[in-house]
Amino acid sequence: MLNEKEVRKAIALMKPDNQLFEVRVIYGNKQLYSGYFQNADALVRGFDKLRNFGDCNIYITLNTLNDACYDRTQRDRFEKNPKATTSDNDVTGYDWMMIDLDPIRPTGTSSTDEQIKKAKAKGNQIYKFLKDLGFNDPLFGFSGNGVHLLYRVYLDKSEEVTALMKKSLKTLDMLFTDAEIGIDMKNFNPARVCKLYGTLAQKGANTDARPHRMSYIIGSTENIEVNDIKYLQKLCNLYPKEEKPQRYNNYQPREFDLEEWLSKYGLRYRKSSYSDGTKYILDCCPFDSNHKGKDACIFQSRSGAIGFHCFHNSCSDKTWRDVRLLYEPDAYEKRQLEYEHRIYQKPNRFQDIKKIEIVEGRPIFYTAKDILDLPVTDEAFIKTGIMDIDKKMRGLKKGYVSVISGLRASGKSSVISEICLDCVETGNNAGVFSGELSPKNFMRWMNLQAAGKGYTEPTQFEGYYNVQKKYQKYIADWLGEHFFLYNNEYGNDYLAVIEQFEKQVEEKKLDLLILDNLMAFNISTLSDNKYDAQTLFVLGLEQLAKRKDIHIAFVAHPRKAMGFLRLDDISGTGDLGNAVDNAFIVHRVNEDFRRLTKQMFGWKDDNELYRATNVIEIAKDRDGGIQDHFTPLFYEKESKRLKNYVAENKLYGWNKHDDGFVPVAEDMELVFE
Repeated sequence: MLNEKEVRKAIALMKPDNQLFEVRVIYGNKQLYSGYFQNADALVRGFDKLRNFGDCNIYITLNTLNDACYDRTQRDRFEKNPKATTSDNDVTGYDWMMIDLDPIRPTGTSSTDEQIKKAKAKGNQIYKFLKDLGFNDPLFGFSGNGVHLLYRVYLDKSEEVTALMKKSLKTLDMLFTDAEIGIDMKNFNPARVCKLYGTLAQKGANTDARPHRMSYIIGSTENIEVNDIKYLQKLCNLYPKEEKPQRYNNYQPREFDLEEWLSKYGLRYRKSSYSDGTKYILDCCPFDSNHKGKDACIFQSRSGAIGFHCFHNSCSDKTWRDVRLLYEPDAYEKRQLEYEHRIYQKPNRFQDIKKIEIVEGRPIFYTAKDILDLPVTDEAFIKTGIMDIDKKMRGLKKGYVSVISGLRASGKSSVISEICLDCVETGNNAGVFSGELSPKNFMRWMNLQAAGKGYTEPTQFEGYYNVQKKYQKYIADWLGEHFFLYNNEYGNDYLAVIEQFEKQVEEKKLDLLILDNLMAFNISTLSDNKYDAQTLFVLGLEQLAKRKDIHIAFVAHPRKAMGFLRLDDISGTGDLGNAVDNAFIVHRVNEDFRRLTKQMFGWKDDNELYRATNVIEIAKDRDGGIQDHFTPLFYEKESKRLKNYVAENKLYGWNKHDDGFVPVAEDMELVFE
């Protein structure tokens, strides 16, 4: 039985532009009919001649075939038991990564309605999980006995790509397979076939309990976009990695007794299995006891490799190494510290001191022993979300002032709003003065970044994306009393604005203040001299940052630079660069950037920074002494994010869920129903 409309729909979506494909009709008695076609019309004519569709199942090849296959004897027709059908050698590239979710049941039987329901629920879990990893939406299919998620890829056939496909399925199998629903692990090889949608699934007897069902494509089929290979690699990075023989594992990593270790440290679990090993489903996550049920698992493959994953986003970056170190801080050999912090004493800016008044108990000059006995000042940092800055500088230090500069359209606004989001995400509060953007425009940009590309939608205008109102509301609720934007209707007088921010710092406990930008303020009340006023502007920020223990970052546009933009090119007096604690310069990677960096630094064409879309430079770091350090960033048009790496897909608090294994958001429409 065929549904011609569904068959044509499947060919149009899976094999567009007259792409060659093979269709196989396999009967219960193992007879096989095969045909090669380039369009739906030829296929339908072939079906008309075949006629008998009782007790058979029909499949289509997934990937790109060598055009020479079209010259086989079964061209534009079905041939019984032909000499040749598609093999791996006939495939030239991968078009789809197929995830086939099938209820576990006796061979040669169809699924029950209850099993179908569970397969759909599992499909929704995997869809949400991969969406949160950054994958584009797949083609959704109902096979008649289970569900398919077909992710579009365009990858050349190679041993490496085949291994990546196999490992991707192994990773999903490890994370999601249970006693009732499994992931078909055979769907990694190039010549793999898929159910031809629009045909009847006929396995076993057609009974009321296990009926034969028609296969079809589910839901909207628009915007099936290609997934970059980096997202498959990101998925595979979740798979356990084998430890190398080291002193801490007695040079025998495979002999580690995981169950004994779990028992020793009181980690309660339930055992389950997956295709390549054993899954230990923990009663609660080691890093957050609120994560219960099936949220956190430890995996051990047959090779002995051990992995850990928690499906809550707050713990999703934790690994087995982190788990072991939590209970055994000395489990691994000590390594050299990654950072060496050099402390610089700030220069004294007061030049007209005529007499020092000695305070009892405070010497004018310290001895080394005096310094040793001084109390240690607590240091607090605000994470920026830019991994290299957070790693090398620990983030933005409270009590410090930073300047951010860059040419027009370099990405400064993207950096600023994303830092605000990461500030809130890590439990801090932020206040912003934006002298150039209206509140609506500022929030439009921030909403796109908070949502991420999985929750944005294109408009009729090229490159212009929106966030649905319901998601905007969730984002606003999450930001709540943690983010504040100054109302520009109250003017731009620097002293008046800062007075209001100081009150806001006190009342709302702000941790981060961002001022965009210096030129948007009226600072004439500070001094008649423009450059003196700018110096007093920065010194005033320094005093406020220390007095209130906050970090202040302000934007300063550069003067017109003759060469590659440097710290000295920031508008105004050179005291700006000297006065601030940190300085960052945002660059856009264009032809000027490539030409000027080659001239200044002697970089070669293969420099990894040239593969980025933007670069943020640490031009000054008062504590660590870092300068001329460039970090690559990758612009994502759908979300306006500047990402640490191409496959990065941050999830902010508005889109984090705490009730279930991998719950589908309440507002998200279920794909499989």
